[in-house]
Amino acid sequence: MLNHSSGIPNHADDEKFFKALAADPDRTWKPEDALAFVLGKKGLFAAGKSFLYADTNYTLVGMIIERVTGNTLYAEVTRRFLKPLKLDRTIPQEGRVIPGVVNGYSSFTNLAGPQGAMIVDGKFTVNPQAEWAGGGFASTAEDLARWAKALYEGGLIRQPYFDQMLAGIDTGEIDKYGLGVEIGEGHWGKVLGHDGLFPGYASAMQYFPQNKVAVAIQFNTDREKQIPNVNGCL
Repeated sequence: MLNHSSGIPNHADDEKFFKALAADPDRTWKPEDALAFVLGKKGLFAAGKSFLYADTNYTLVGMIIERVTGNTLYAEVTRRFLKPLKLDRTIPQEGRVIPGVVNGYSSFTNLAGPQGAMIVDGKFTVNPQAEWAGGGFASTAEDLARWAKALYEGGLIRQPYFDQMLAGIDTGEIDKYGLGVEIGEGHWGKVLGHDGLFPGYASAMQYFPQNKVAVAIQFNTDREKQIPNVNGCL
């Protein structure tokens, strides 16, 4: 699931999911609610035989984490990573009001408010809480860069799991994809990282092992005519 070779369909590709988001902005989403959009659907391919990025994989992993630890996903992430690394400006998306987040402007007109604004009268037009394990944190470029450096320098994940994380598979889309990490070659050699998209927002972080440097960038728009490929900026 973490390298998206499960063959499970992506609930975030289902138009009905977005209609449900827009229809009830105050709805509190459970993981099972997201899974409902793929239940009964056939696998897209046999597990391990291909690649398809699906937020649903992260939802399932989040549910497994909660079952194994007996704690909430957000509590585990906070205890294991955010507090020890002092990533104080990375916070869970637990509702329509997220302190400190600037307004984003989206091309998803069915989800956005006037002029594409994602925050109207201090509240998101949809509930970001629906993201959960698939990207359910608000952060800053500084925190993202600090996170990338800590993660990809090997101080957080012990062996053999660190090597497993970076043992990528061919995707046909990017160079390789590991366990939640994009692996490629750039202007400065090997690069590890990830990008992200939420209506009205785009971000990317990259780590360059040869130089031990991490960088991150964020935009408060998802409009392709206004921003380039976010990974290409780094």
